[in-house]
Amino acid sequence: MKGVKNIKFASYAFIFLILFSFVSFGTVNAAEWSVGPGRDYSTIQEAIDNENTLDGDIILVYPGTYLEDVVVNKNLTIQTQGVGVELIPTTTGFTIVDGGAGTTLQGFKITSSPAGTGINISADNCVVDNNNILGGKTGIMLSNGNHTLLNNFISGQSENGVLGNLTGGFFTFQDNLISQIIGNGAVTGISLTINGTLSYLDATGNIISNIESGDGSVFGIQIGKSHGADGNPELANINFLTVTGNLITGIKAYLGGAVTGIEIVTNSIEAIIGENTITHLSGGEGSNLMGLEAAILGNGTVQVFKNQVSHLDGDEMAAGIVAVSFGDLILEHNQVSYLNNAQAVVGILGLGLKDYAHLGNNLVTNLNSPGIAAGIVGTALNELFLLHNNVFQIQGTTTASLIGAGFNHTHIKGNNLEGDGSGIGIVLCSFDGNINYNRIVNFDSYIQNFLFSSFGPSIDEMLKPIDDAIKEHPEYAEILQPIRDELDSLFRKLENSHTNATYNWYGTSNPEDDKFFKGNGTLIYDPWLILSITADPSTINTGGNSLITAHVYQDSEGVDHSPNYLQFFNGPAVTFTTNLGSVGSKSITLPWVNGLATTILRGDEGPGISKVTATDYESVSTIVTILGGDHKSSTLVGMQETGFPIMGLVLAILALIGGFAIVKRK
Repeated sequence: MKGVKNIKFASYAFIFLILFSFVSFGTVNAAEWSVGPGRDYSTIQEAIDNENTLDGDIILVYPGTYLEDVVVNKNLTIQTQGVGVELIPTTTGFTIVDGGAGTTLQGFKITSSPAGTGINISADNCVVDNNNILGGKTGIMLSNGNHTLLNNFISGQSENGVLGNLTGGFFTFQDNLISQIIGNGAVTGISLTINGTLSYLDATGNIISNIESGDGSVFGIQIGKSHGADGNPELANINFLTVTGNLITGIKAYLGGAVTGIEIVTNSIEAIIGENTITHLSGGEGSNLMGLEAAILGNGTVQVFKNQVSHLDGDEMAAGIVAVSFGDLILEHNQVSYLNNAQAVVGILGLGLKDYAHLGNNLVTNLNSPGIAAGIVGTALNELFLLHNNVFQIQGTTTASLIGAGFNHTHIKGNNLEGDGSGIGIVLCSFDGNINYNRIVNFDSYIQNFLFSSFGPSIDEMLKPIDDAIKEHPEYAEILQPIRDELDSLFRKLENSHTNATYNWYGTSNPEDDKFFKGNGTLIYDPWLILSITADPSTINTGGNSLITAHVYQDSEGVDHSPNYLQFFNGPAVTFTTNLGSVGSKSITLPWVNGLATTILRGDEGPGISKVTATDYESVSTIVTILGGDHKSSTLVGMQETGFPIMGLVLAILALIGGFAIVKRK
C-alpha cells in the first residue's frame, strides 16, 4: 500500500508540474525598460526601437526634458516616473501608428510648436491618461476606434483641443480639462466625426473653457459625421450615446458665426444627455448662439435632463436647448436663463418627430430680445405633453411663454407662466388641445389658438411664390398645383385648433374675454379657477398658531378640484400679509405647491382681530380672532366648518414642508 501511495503522490506531482509548466509558458511577464539619465536608454525612441522591446512591455520615463518626436509602432505602456518629465517635439509629440495598437500613454507634459500636435493616434485601442498637452494647433488627433481619453489637461492650441475621425468600436472621453483654445476660423474644444458606426460614445465629466475664434465658428463639444464648409456636422452613427456632467464655459466668436456649447447630430438607438452646465457663450455681429443642440435621428428614446444653460449673448439668434428626436423625446428638469440681445430668442425647443414628446419640470427665465422671445416650444407629430414647467420674465416686442404644437393631441397642465403685462401666455397649434390647471398671469393675452398671420405672413402670403410660379409657368401647373393644394390643406388644419382651456388661474377671478383668441378654431376657457383663503383654527389664544391656506382648487362654478392636486402648478408665488401677529414677519412670499400655499399665523402681538391676506395679483383675506392671554380655552380649537376636510389639512401641512424643502434646495 505504501508503494501505491508513493505512485499516486508521484502521479499527482507530475500532473501538477505539467499544469504549472503550461501556466508558466502561457504567462509571460512584461519587461520594463527605463529611460533617462543613467537609465537603460537616453531617449524614448531608443527604448521603443530596441529589438528587445516587445509588445506588452512597459517603458518608464524618468524626469528630464526630451527633445524628440516619438513614433510608437509597438503595443506598449509608456508612462512617466515622478514629476518633471517634458517632451518637446519639433512636429508631433507621440505618433501611434498601426503596430502601436493597444498603447497607453500616461503622465507626460508635451509642449508643442505653434504648428504642431501633441499626440496623433492612427491605431486602435489606445489609452491617453493624465497628460498635460500644451500649445500647437491640435492637442490630440485620433482616428480608428476603441480609444479612451482620461484626466488630460489640454491648453493653448489654436484650432482644436481634441480632433477625432473615428470609424468604429467605442470612444470614452472622461474628466478631461480643455482650455484656452484661441485662434481664427473654426475652433473647437473637442470635435468628433464618425464615419463608421460606434457601439457607444461616453463623454462625461469634462471641463471645456475659453474657446474663442476671431472670425469663425466656435464649438465646445461637437459630435457628427463630417463637416462641410459651414462647419456643421452631418449624421453620425452611434448606437448608445452618453453626454453627461460636462461644464462648458467661455465660448466666444468675435465676428459672428455659430457659437455652440454642445452640438450632437447622430443616429442613435439611445441617447442620454444630462447634467451638463453650459454658460457664458457670446458672439459678435451676425452670430447665432446655441447652448445645447441635439438632433438624434434614431428611433429610440432621447433623454435630455437636468442641463443648465445660462448667459448667452448673441446677435441674430440665441437658443438655450434645442432637441430634435425621431424617437420618443423626454426633456425634463432643465434650466435655461439669461439669454440676451439676439433678435430671436428661445429658451427650450423640443421636437418629437415620432409619436411622443414630453417636456416637463423645466425652468426658463430671464430671456431678453429686441425682437421675438419664446420660453418653451414643444412639437410632436402625435402626442405632446407640456407639464409642470415654469417660465418667467420673457421680454421682447413679440413674446410667448409656452407654445405647443401636438398635431393630434396636446396636453398642457400644471405650468406656471408669469408675464410682464405684455405678450402671450400660451399659443396652441393642435387639433385636440387640453390646457388645464396652469397658472397664467400678467399677460396681454392669456391663450391664443395659432394663426400664421399673428406671427408672420398669412397662409395666402406664404403660398404666393407657388401661385406666381404657376401663373408665370403654366406648363408646370400639373406638378406645382398638387403641391400648392397639399400645403394649403396642411396649413389650414394647423390653424384649426380645438382647445379646452378650463380650470386655469389667471391672477383674477374675472378674466377678460378679449385675452382669449380662438382664431379659426374653438376655445373654451370657462370655468376658470379662483383664489381662496382659509384659517384653521379661526380663533386662537395669544401665543397660539393658525394654519393659513391659500389655494385655487375651486372653480368659478363652485366645483372643488382638490382631488386633482397633483396636476396643479408649482413655483412662484403667493404673498401673505397680516395686520396683527406675524407670518414670519408682517409679510412673507412663498411658492405654490400643487396649487396650494400655506403659512403659520402666530398670535405674538396680543389680542385682537387679525386680517390675513393672500395675494397673487388678486387678493383674498380671512379673519383670525386672537384672544387674550388669560383666556382659559385651548390654544387650538376644533376644526371649523370651513369645508376643508382632515385629509386636506394633512395635505396642507405636507405642502408646507414641501415648500420649505423647495426653498432650501434653491
